[in-house]
This record gives sequence, C-alpha cells and structure tokens, in this order.
Amino acid sequence: MRILLSALIFLFVSTQINASSLDANDKNKITKHFNTYVDNGSLPNISILIKKDNKEIYRHAHGFADIDSGTNVSNKTIYRIYSMTKPVTGVAIMQLVENGQLRLNDKVSKYIPAFKNTKVINLDFQDYVVKPKREITIRDLLTHTSGLTYSWAGEGPVNQIYRKYNIRPYYFGALDAELNKFPGNTCQFAAAAASAPLLHNPGEKWSYGINMDVLGCVVEVISKMTFAEYLQKNIFDPLNLKSIGFSVNQTDSDYFTTLYTSGAFSRDGEVVAPSGLNQAELMFSKELRSIDSFDKSPYLTNSSKLYDGGSGLVSNIDDFSKFAEMLLNGGILGGIRILSEASVDLMSKNHLSDEILKDGSAFGLEGVGFGLTVGTIMNPGIAGTYSSEGEFFWGGAASTIFWVDRKNNVTATMMTQFMPSDKYPLREELKTLLYSSLSN
Repeated sequence: MRILLSALIFLFVSTQINASSLDANDKNKITKHFNTYVDNGSLPNISILIKKDNKEIYRHAHGFADIDSGTNVSNKTIYRIYSMTKPVTGVAIMQLVENGQLRLNDKVSKYIPAFKNTKVINLDFQDYVVKPKREITIRDLLTHTSGLTYSWAGEGPVNQIYRKYNIRPYYFGALDAELNKFPGNTCQFAAAAASAPLLHNPGEKWSYGINMDVLGCVVEVISKMTFAEYLQKNIFDPLNLKSIGFSVNQTDSDYFTTLYTSGAFSRDGEVVAPSGLNQAELMFSKELRSIDSFDKSPYLTNSSKLYDGGSGLVSNIDDFSKFAEMLLNGGILGGIRILSEASVDLMSKNHLSDEILKDGSAFGLEGVGFGLTVGTIMNPGIAGTYSSEGEFFWGGAASTIFWVDRKNNVTATMMTQFMPSDKYPLREELKTLLYSSLSN
C-alpha cells in the first residue's frame, strides 16, 4: 500500500519558473527520455501534454495503442484514467456545496441511510466490530479519512470482506480472472460498502479507498439524475469534453487502448496472467502482455449502471488537459465557469490534521498533504520537490498523472496504459525534466 501511494508523489527540488516555453533541445531531451521506455519494450506508449500560461508548450505521443495490431497512439487515443476520475468527482461535489445543496460536514447517512449503521473493526480485536466514535462525513469521503478501503489494498479482515461480497467499483478485465465489477447501480454499491466494517474510526487516519465511488451516490440523491448524467450536464458538456465518460463512445472505439502489464502483476491477491502460465517464469518476465484488450474491454459497452466516481472514467489527453486547465484558471475555461475560484482554493488546500500527517504517515513523504480528492504540496523543500507550494495533483493505476501548478501557471498531463503504476518513476522524471528545462 505504501509503495503504491508513494508512487503518486513527486520527489524533486523546488524552483521558480522563468521561461514561458521549451526550446528544441529541451523538448528533444524529454522526448528521447520517454521514447526509450517504449522502444525498449517497458511501456506500450507514452503521451504528454504540457501547457503554460494557457498555451501548449509541449506535446508528444509515441508507441502503440495496441501492440499486436500496430495501432499508433495519437491525440485521439482513449485511455483508462482510473483514479484521475476522483478530482472530477471532487468538482461535482464542490458544485453542490457552493450551490447550497450540500455541506462538507454533513453526515453521509443524511443521503445514504445505510451508513447510519456502519461499524468499525475493533482496533484491539480484529475479529470484532464496534460502533464508530462518530459517523462518516462528506469531508471524510473527500479526504480518504472515512475508514473505507479498496479490496486490493491489503490482506486484513476488511479487505477480505470486500472481496467476499464483491465490493469492487472498478472494471478490471483480467485474463482467466474472477475480478468482476459490482453488479448493481451506484447507490446499491454505496449501500453494500456501508454494510462492511471500516478500517478505523472516521477522521483518525488516511486510507485510500472507495470514498469517491460513494460520493457518486450522494450526487445522484441530491441531483435526481444518474452520476453519469450529472457529470455530462454540469462538467463535460459545458467544457466541450467529447471523449470523457464511463464507457468509450462508439465514435471513439477505434482509438481505444489495450491495457498492459509485465512480470507477476496481481490484483486482489490474484496473479493476472493466462491460465497455465508458469508463475515462476512470469515473475521475471519483462515482456508486455495484455490484461484488457482494446476490442474486448467492458469499457466498450454501457452495460454497467455503477458509475464509479473513484476509478471509472476514460478520456483522451486533450479533454483531461482541458479539465486541468479549468482548475488552473480557478474554475473557468473558455468563458464558461464550472466552479468558483473559492471552491478550487478549498479543494487544493491540505485538509489533513498534523497528527495524520505526522512523519509523512499519509503518503510516506513529509511536506505533502491531501485536499479534497487531490494531493497537495504543502512544503516543497521538506518534500524535496520541484513543485511550488499549493500545487495539486493525482494519478491513475495505469500510470497516468496530472498536476496543476497555479503559481507558475503550468498544467501537465501524461497518459500511458501500464500496470502497476509504481514500477517506473515516470511522474518524477517528467517533473524533473520539465522544471529543470523551464528554469534554464
């Protein structure tokens, strides 16, 4: 768990950006560095889009959307963005907050009654459950301090309960696997999550989990529409984002990617590989193998009514870059306001207590906090990062990443389709190459 979370953090040294563009040598250095990952067979593809002062200063795409068919990646390529869905859910929640329809300190049970009876694992006797010290709030969900978790995030009794009752919000197309997305709709999933015990009392620790998936139900209850419909009406359509959704648009099906891994990658304790494959040989295998094909993926259909706000969206790089640019501009893009600047400020500020952050306990890195659905840089010096104070970010399980640097007016989005996300230091390297170049 700590390794996965640490992969989301960028380890660099703080700097002030002076340049407004990259010269040819700087661009070539970035391009050559990331092309090597593709050319040596470590990654199937890489796509990068960087903007400064609302202008594109670097764009690069290299490799294959699907290796077997030889389909090249392009600006139209559609990626599984997994946890980069979370900040989109955060924007939806903040819209409801600033419209007076929701408060951060509201109890979740106000909207999902099943959470009134949620128990917590006894911290002294792990086989017992007790009543939590208080109920989960909306803020707890937004900050991953509710005590909810993921089925794959450990081997403890709570994780086992999640597996037993299939409390999985995500698609994970795996060869010879029994990892199925929860069959119900968004609010049925939230009710199932409420029936499982919490890892800890709400507000006491940071634990990565299905919080934003539950928030999708909160949006549905308040808005009286499905979470997918709400996002389309209130975020995607106003920003003219054509590719983002919980499934691949029919018109974009030719641009969808295949998801890859290498070595002995596992999910929920299950090695993801074809039946009969020698696991001893697989352990050291560097060869890429498909774990969700572009032409057979469940993302190609609209069969699921579980619109998972924590991991469910797909997007091309331009559309997600526009979303990031909207946040950079304080909630507005192209003259269309999606969110107030005050809401963006609140999202990007740290919301974790000193006790939770003590010794870098939330992420394994000091100087980094967590806002509302996004990580945030509190102290670049202590964190050892090229970032500026207040920069916010998040990444996805298939090694995608974005960040918003409002001090230097920079947004960066990087896409590929490789699991696990912590195998290569892609995010750290992009940050290092970019800011060292811009500061020249």
